[in-house]
Amino acid sequence: MRAAIELHDHDINALVVGKCKKRDAHTIMAKGGINAALGNMDPKDSWRLHAADTIRDGGYINDPIAVKILCKNAPSAVQELAKWGARFHREKNGKITQRFFGAASYRRACFVGDHTGREILNALVNQTLKRKIKFKSEVYIFSLLKSQAKINGAMGLDIKTGKIIIFHTKIVILATGGHSRMFKRSSSRFWENNGDGINLAYKAGAAFMDMEMFQFHPTGMLYPPEAEGLLVTEAVRGEGGILLNIKRQRFMKKYDPKRLELSARDIVARAVYSEIKSGKGTKRGGVWLDITHKPKKYILKRLPKMYKQFKKYANIDISRQKMEVAPTAHYSMGGVFINHQTGQTKIPNLCAIGEVTAGVHGGNRLGGNSLAEITVFGKLTGKNVVKQVKNTNLHPINEKLVHREIKNLNTMLKSKGKNPIEIKKQIQATMWQYAGVVRNKAGLKKALKELKRIKKVTLNTGTSLKMNEKLIAALDIQNMFPTCEMIIKSALLRKESRAAHYRSDYRKTSDSWKKNIICIPHKKTFRFITKKISKIPKEIEILIKRPIQSVQHLLE
Repeated sequence: MRAAIELHDHDINALVVGKCKKRDAHTIMAKGGINAALGNMDPKDSWRLHAADTIRDGGYINDPIAVKILCKNAPSAVQELAKWGARFHREKNGKITQRFFGAASYRRACFVGDHTGREILNALVNQTLKRKIKFKSEVYIFSLLKSQAKINGAMGLDIKTGKIIIFHTKIVILATGGHSRMFKRSSSRFWENNGDGINLAYKAGAAFMDMEMFQFHPTGMLYPPEAEGLLVTEAVRGEGGILLNIKRQRFMKKYDPKRLELSARDIVARAVYSEIKSGKGTKRGGVWLDITHKPKKYILKRLPKMYKQFKKYANIDISRQKMEVAPTAHYSMGGVFINHQTGQTKIPNLCAIGEVTAGVHGGNRLGGNSLAEITVFGKLTGKNVVKQVKNTNLHPINEKLVHREIKNLNTMLKSKGKNPIEIKKQIQATMWQYAGVVRNKAGLKKALKELKRIKKVTLNTGTSLKMNEKLIAALDIQNMFPTCEMIIKSALLRKESRAAHYRSDYRKTSDSWKKNIICIPHKKTFRFITKKISKIPKEIEILIKRPIQSVQHLLE
């Protein structure tokens, strides 16, 4: 939407196509805050410190240019959103309030209670409606169209009507989100983040990077079953929540005595995982997150959505009772390889923004950076497409490609076999077990073997294109195969532990692996090469080497 606004404001037509309704995109699940070094609470903060935190948390394999762009532009992005009606929490002096997030040197996350993503989404929707930008919602895009080796459109299924829609355009921008639904327990809703953009870009021939790097958020709900994996926002810990094992021990003192609950997400996730594995977890396989020491009035003001979430699903009053939590698949640092200055992929006329891309977050995303990324790079990509579109011809639709895609869809509808919904669960269980929080060679090899077996299974999708859950699951499975393969093979290749990627058989971080893994589609599989990290600007490198300050005062 931010890219569409930029295009519209330069007299270029844009159409926003989404799988969900316009006010119900996955962004509403981003609750805690958006990072911007405004310095409102801590005047010593700066974009350079923000960049240093981002690279340090990213395991030093971020694209430094992308990080610099993000951190320098985040303050103006937040101010723009505020101007457009986002109701950020403010201090008595009128300045936007900022809270701590994990691994941040200072209070940097701007927020609207614990529903920041929803507020940002609504502000952007309102701006698109004001400009009368066109939307096409509840459409499942299953193929990009290509002519003369250049992208010139897409094919989608209208989920409600069952009609096939062909979109003919000069340039396509992928903003499809990530692939956390590769895993059994996920903070995403079941219909989102199934690797849609990864498969679309793969079929188009794009390159990928850092696919082994996947973030498991330390705190997701455990029960009831329908709520398993739902995110328990980092804002709970940012507002003073503490983690306890079954023995009521505050175990983060052991894993990161300086930053405690506000350590980097990968460290907290592995700490929670370790406590559970060592027998100090709850009967359901979790730990306790406790914020009962804060007044109920404070909790209702700063964490209203979390209060309602636990009341609705578990009938728990978090101002009086502890929350039971465990790690959940949350964010994809890996994705499509792009030039962040333009948003351009390796495929002509195909751009990408946000979680579907790689580079900004390196090996682990700093909490609060995802909402900053989509707004900053949404605007920047829009600006570059404005220049590009004026010099781009609209190529005719490749009719052979269209007929081939329709034939493939019809073949799926005629096939008999297993229920795709159940097969999808098998893939997710395999990835969770063997390519999850802790990995090793034996487990990853088992995952590949299981994936190979599942690929041979025929699916029974039913015969209708209209409101067909089985067909949607079958399309999701097609997205999952290349995504899972890249995750597993990249994880096997990276023989070290770095940031979110943890190998129990290679526990140490190796200087020789301070590089990115690039995946290139090759003969229905991938070839892998490594890429050296660009030089970090001196003004940022100096700050990275500074000792990490303690944030214990926040959690007293």
